[in-house]
Amino acid sequence: MKLKIFFMIIFSCVTGVFAQIPNNGFENWVDEIIPQEWITNNFPSIWTTVSRSPEAYSGSFSAKMEIEDFNGSPIPPVLYISFPVSEAYTSLHGYYRLHPSVSEVVLVGLVFCFKDGALSGSGVIEIEDAATVYTTFTMEINPNNVIPDSIMIQFQMLSENGTDPGSGSYALIDQLSFGQSTDVKQIGQFPMEFSLKQNYPNPFNPSTTIEYSIPEASFVQLKVFDILGKEIEILYSGQQNAGTYRVDFAGDHLSSGLYITKLQTASYSGSIKMFLLK
Repeated sequence: MKLKIFFMIIFSCVTGVFAQIPNNGFENWVDEIIPQEWITNNFPSIWTTVSRSPEAYSGSFSAKMEIEDFNGSPIPPVLYISFPVSEAYTSLHGYYRLHPSVSEVVLVGLVFCFKDGALSGSGVIEIEDAATVYTTFTMEINPNNVIPDSIMIQFQMLSENGTDPGSGSYALIDQLSFGQSTDVKQIGQFPMEFSLKQNYPNPFNPSTTIEYSIPEASFVQLKVFDILGKEIEILYSGQQNAGTYRVDFAGDHLSSGLYITKLQTASYSGSIKMFLLK
């Protein structure tokens, strides 16, 4: 589907460096239509496209985005934030619900990375599938091997139906987070096959080492899940050359228990069980 994406980029002055996304769970609001740290295209008393919703994935609130009708013209919602960073993240993930009034409505997510005011990386995701329950999404970010000094995240809804603009369609967004910029080290070249080795030590407390091999250049995702299948951490997500790699995983913030590490490429999928004992 080809989309005409409308960019609403207005930078606000911010101070400090955020390790993660400010107000990432939309728990803090100035009032029912102004989420703290975020900017919307609301026009109070004229139209409201972004509002606070009690239907949250976790916590008390989420952000609701709705295509409004204004005198017969659709007003698509726009929600965005800009803030300083000091790491190169490779993915953005979170939870959404999408309730379209027509099938052509799409929820669009965008990430822009900047270094000294110049665009240094980006990511985009187009979500077309309706979801009546919260569903996880992952957007890949290409930082172009540059550590940015600021990042902008933007969400909007669009309809490609020329006869029905999708007024009344809405989406809920909650619990956004970046994939961890884990230090992955290459320790070998030209392995013969894909493999994901058992972590060591195992059991571990609080950290452990994971090694994996890819015999050809591949888009690689290395993730940790809990026993219920909930994604805990993205250790790596991006393109890698053929080689053997090593990454450390710290479980300081986790409870004792069984965790699953999964390696996924276009042609391989493997997993290991890790035991955290505190």
